[in-house]
Amino acid sequence: MAYLSGKGFIHRDLAARNILVSHEEMCKIADFGMSRALQDTDYYVSRGGKIPVKWTAPEALHYKKYSTASDVWSFGIVMYEIWSPAARPYNWMTNNEVYQNIQSGYRLPPPPGCPRAVYQTMISCWHPEPHSRPTFPDIQTVLQRPDFKLLTWMTEDVAAYTEEARTLGAPLDAGEELYTDIQNCYVLK
Repeated sequence: MAYLSGKGFIHRDLAARNILVSHEEMCKIADFGMSRALQDTDYYVSRGGKIPVKWTAPEALHYKKYSTASDVWSFGIVMYEIWSPAARPYNWMTNNEVYQNIQSGYRLPPPPGCPRAVYQTMISCWHPEPHSRPTFPDIQTVLQRPDFKLLTWMTEDVAAYTEEARTLGAPLDAGEELYTDIQNCYVLK
């Protein structure tokens, strides 16, 4: 996505279902049916069509305004899908409930087993202000950190949370107790 965004393209349908994995474990983005080139502006205004609501940034849902920042939002959802593993985001909510909850600051809780640094990256992708989200090169820098920095559980997190919450693949509700300080950072007071 750093490459595509650098070339002035937005995907608009970034989701795990549109990512292929090669034999060499290289991820390749697919399904460019909704993609657009940004022409002399930083955003694209859609004229209609179906929208994958649970993967789409709020400004794209509300104003039909797509940008690299809205693709970054979707990338945060892809990270959730990867760490969940393969759980559908907001599966317990209707599309309307998702939109209303996001507007009030709700964000997906971390999947069980997700380290704080990874969840912090997801949450930053879901910032309510598009210009405050990281860029794809920023995300690439974070994800290229050595595994021990990105994937290690902090000592205080190991002590604070149950083993089930720290276990990858545990039931999703086990992750709800993780990092509530980060989870609720966008909730309207």
